[in-house]
Amino acid sequence: MNKFINPADVVAQTGLHNGQIVADLGCGGGFYTIPAAKIVGPSGLIYAVDIQESKLAFTQSIAHQLGYTNIDTVQANLEQQVNEVPDASCDLVITASILHEIPHREPVFTNAYRALKTDGKLLVVEWIQGFTLFGPPQEKRIAKEAMEAEVIKLGFKKKQDISADTFHYAMVFTK
Repeated sequence: MNKFINPADVVAQTGLHNGQIVADLGCGGGFYTIPAAKIVGPSGLIYAVDIQESKLAFTQSIAHQLGYTNIDTVQANLEQQVNEVPDASCDLVITASILHEIPHREPVFTNAYRALKTDGKLLVVEWIQGFTLFGPPQEKRIAKEAMEAEVIKLGFKKKQDISADTFHYAMVFTK
C-alpha cells in the first residue's frame, strides 16, 4: 500500500454520518474538511479552524466550488482557546498532520476535549517515524506510542487504530 492517504476513507472509518458536527483543527487547505462536509451533508456542520487566513480562504473557495454550504471557517491559534467552536457541540474533532508542527500540543487537545460532546470522537492522524520520501523532518515526527500516551494523559480513551497509509498512522479516541 504505497498510495497516499485518502482523507475520505480515514474520516469514514470514524463512523461519522449525516447531520453530525465536526471541528477540523488545523484544517489547512481542507484536505479533511471537504470529505467530512460531504459525509455530514447539508444538515451537518464543519468548523474549519486554522491560523492562516490564506488556508481558510482556499478551503472556503473549494467548498464554494463544490457547492458545500455547511463549512464555517474560523481563524484561530490552536494554542489558545478557540471560542468560535461551542463547548460540547462536536461529534468529531479532527487533528490531521498538524501536531508535529505544534510545540505545545496540550492546548490543542484541550480545545478538542472542550468542543466534543460526551462520547464524541477525536481523530489523530500523524506522520510515522522512519524514512519517507517526503513529509516533515524526522526530528519533528511523533512516535505513535508517544502520541497515544499524550492524548490518554489528557483525559481521552483510545477507541481504535484505523487504516491510513504507509506514511501515516491514525487513531480514534473518545471523550
